[in-house]
Amino acid sequence: MKLDVFSQKYELIDKTEIDKVACLAYFLHQNNDEPEFTVSDISSMIFALGFAKPNQARLKRNITKSSWFIKGSKQGLFKLSAKKLLELRTVIPDASESEDVISDDSILPEILLKETNRPYLIRLAQQINSAYENNLFDACSLMMRRLLEVLLIHCFEAVSIEDSVKDDDGNFKNLKTLINTAISRVEIKISNDVKKDIDKFRELGNLSAHRVKYNCRRDDIRVVRLDYRAVIEELLYVSNLVKASS
Repeated sequence: MKLDVFSQKYELIDKTEIDKVACLAYFLHQNNDEPEFTVSDISSMIFALGFAKPNQARLKRNITKSSWFIKGSKQGLFKLSAKKLLELRTVIPDASESEDVISDDSILPEILLKETNRPYLIRLAQQINSAYENNLFDACSLMMRRLLEVLLIHCFEAVSIEDSVKDDDGNFKNLKTLINTAISRVEIKISNDVKKDIDKFRELGNLSAHRVKYNCRRDDIRVVRLDYRAVIEELLYVSNLVKASS
């Protein structure tokens, strides 16, 4: 969507200066894949749309004071908070055709997955978080189960014994078999805590997938989410996708 079309469609002319900043920051995030912005950039966009050019010193003060924005990766950069992003995504759902998943790290901190440099793992974590934050608890439990399965497979691959969990056609066996094999094989060096906790997430996902009259609820996930994070973090280390801190 072009900037002027965006401005007209969402009536920036009637918005306050700080509201304009939030909307334009969202536009940059969605259309240009630019989550961070400078005061100068936003000021120039406001002026280019035909509005009065803001006083940049005052605008910077207002952005800094607002809970809608947080500091960016470098001095002078700002970005929208995760909460404000989610709010704007609801209010402005079609600013672009982006398939980005916006989430607030409610189950898994995204930074845990970033070191893997594997976008499909990062996206799984984003979907887990976003599903939980948007009350899609059955979807959340299913995605939790899927990430667990994927990381277990990577654990077998890390020690070159993945063939032990494949069937005659070369497909990986079911999650129950993966878990039991991971617990029993000495090559997979997982802790006793993970051995104790890991199967509860398979069971949680199975309830959502197969139990006809069951609906997962927030508390079903909330009470186990710290255990889940601990299991996932350890599997990232065991699979050698992330290097443990010394």
